[in-house]
Amino acid sequence: MTATPLRLELRTRLESLGPEWDRLVSTSELPSPFLKSWWVDHAAGGEAAILCCFEGSRLVGGAAFELDHVRRGPVRTERVRCVGQGELAPDHLDLIAAPGHESDVLELVLGWLRRPGSRLVDLDGLAATGSLAQALAANELDRIGAPYTPLPSTGEEYLASRPGQLRSTITRARKRFAKEGVQLRRVEIDDIERALDQLAALHDERWSEESDFLRAWDRCRAAAVAGAALHEVVIHELVSSDGEVVASELDLRCGPRLAFYQAGRRIEREWRGCGSVLRAGLLDRACAEGLDEYDLLRGDERYKADWAGERRELVHCRVGVGVIGRFFDGAERLRRRATPGIDRIRVELSPAPWRRRRGTRDELSD
Repeated sequence: MTATPLRLELRTRLESLGPEWDRLVSTSELPSPFLKSWWVDHAAGGEAAILCCFEGSRLVGGAAFELDHVRRGPVRTERVRCVGQGELAPDHLDLIAAPGHESDVLELVLGWLRRPGSRLVDLDGLAATGSLAQALAANELDRIGAPYTPLPSTGEEYLASRPGQLRSTITRARKRFAKEGVQLRRVEIDDIERALDQLAALHDERWSEESDFLRAWDRCRAAAVAGAALHEVVIHELVSSDGEVVASELDLRCGPRLAFYQAGRRIEREWRGCGSVLRAGLLDRACAEGLDEYDLLRGDERYKADWAGERRELVHCRVGVGVIGRFFDGAERLRRRATPGIDRIRVELSPAPWRRRRGTRDELSD
């Protein structure tokens, strides 16, 4: 019997398809929170283009992108990027597919990306071992690490495996904060909007105009509210004895994995160590709850080596489709070859992690 060809449907929102989509995400080799429906429906900076692949009426796969346009002088073309790419720095991205439908879904997705016309397909944050990254390997531009660590059954065991200097910082700061009545709390869902605004304020206090992330704050906030309603966005806060939030970390849950996404903290000397104490405390809870991994997502910043010893890779692939798309791709490649030293200096001199490496996240260590 000949298999029924899959049907491709293009949507701008998942809405009622969300639960089916999320179930497919959960079957991925490494489920990414940035593929979940709450992210796909809220985080796009351009026009969302969600490819849904159906076998009859059953959703069996898909991929999520956003569309905008790029221009060089009078020449303009469509650009295809991952949802939230750029300021919001999603990663571990790939298509999704039900078991047995992987090759058919990949064929449909690639066919849509390469359909007649001109466009620049610019996909950053793809999982290096994923179907899309493998299919576009000839068009790879960059690779970046994504540190992570398996979690043991207790926070004490985890902390014992970390470098001595980090353990010492946490021990000293914990004792000092305990005397001052500082406490760790997990934010309840009905308080999530207040906590998100507090996180943005702390982040702004530290990074201000240096933060690319805050330029896309409205989209991030909308996605986080939707994710929190599904218990997949979690915020922990370190709170002083008078109720002031001195540090905040937003993490994403996807199955048994916890992923660090964004953070903010007070920078006065009296609060030194607050970021490390907060993270150690939330990891105590993660271990106690049976979570099996803490993922620090994209970026090889030095501080991440204190918290994680394993590493995955993410790739940035770009391909020009059509005459104009190939022109844009070629022009950008020439620019990169001509100015590698300038780009490297700009990366190293910028003080804000999200600009220091495209898409890396706010350091919460002290």
